Amino acid sequence: MAYFGDGQYTIKIDKLRSGEIRYLCWHKSNSILAKPNLILRDGKMKQAQNGETTEYIFLFEERVFTVEHITSKMKGGASYFFIEVTDEHHKKSTWKMEQMPIPKYFRHLV
Repeated sequence: MAYFGDGQYTIKIDKLRSGEIRYLCWHKSNSILAKPNLILRDGKMKQAQNGETTEYIFLFEERVFTVEHITSKMKGGASYFFIEVTDEHHKKSTWKMEQMPIPKYFRHLV
């Protein structure tokens, strides 16, 4: 569904055969073949009617992780990813991420 990162993290969002949406996050210092540093399950997906944005929402302890994927309508246009984490005090932190090519060994895994 999505594979992206920044200078600190690599993140993969996938949909399991069961239909469950999952968030996997690795610190850049770790290989993506290693166990993820954070796994969030039971995500919800919301897609805008115009198809330009998709949100993936995950709950973890007292925090809400929201990943916004913005796709360009232009052929070959860039995709953008933003992660917003809202804590129990409603404080929000946001990071901009870059789309990354999916490694060959992830393409057929679920």
